[in-house]
Amino acid sequence: MEENLSLEAFLLKGETDDGCSVIIGGFCPEGMKDETIKVFSDVKSMKLGNFKDEFLVDFILAEAVRLLSPEYIKIVGASIHIEGVKKTTGGVLGNPFDNHDSAQEEIEEVLPGIYMLTVSGGPGIAFEGTAVEAVRLKGMIADEKKDGTFNMENLVERLDSISKQYIAVSDGSGGANAGGIYISDSSGKKCETFN
Repeated sequence: MEENLSLEAFLLKGETDDGCSVIIGGFCPEGMKDETIKVFSDVKSMKLGNFKDEFLVDFILAEAVRLLSPEYIKIVGASIHIEGVKKTTGGVLGNPFDNHDSAQEEIEEVLPGIYMLTVSGGPGIAFEGTAVEAVRLKGMIADEKKDGTFNMENLVERLDSISKQYIAVSDGSGGANAGGIYISDSSGKKCETFN
């Protein structure tokens, strides 16, 4: 992807061949949103809900996203709801062609001016902004998780105050997670959840 290429956000919700709800979103080159949604809608032909282990759920979801992703995709997130999963899992975010790693809680500039942070147990975020804003978001998430007040609505509110372009992904399986993806770009905000 060219560094000066304009990006737009895409988002879709569907069901896998074995009945799991899945949400996929991310950034694609401007003008490619409809084609990108069509490509990722092929998730409906996949079986992704055979495992209940939190590592395997994320690994299989990341692998499915990689298999579906066109070469021009550099940032994509997915959330899946699988019944019977005990521990929080089912959310991935990143470059689909990179190695599948567990959340490292590190801030990374994944594209010029676009920073990504993935937190163990969620959320994962990527946004257009600065490294300083990424550090502040990381601190806010850590503080709210520590005192039990973290929720995606607060995070999205904070993202809205610093960026017009972002994706936020929450785990869709295990615990009390509703799961979902929130996106924003120059055309506005959208979200899909499992509620």
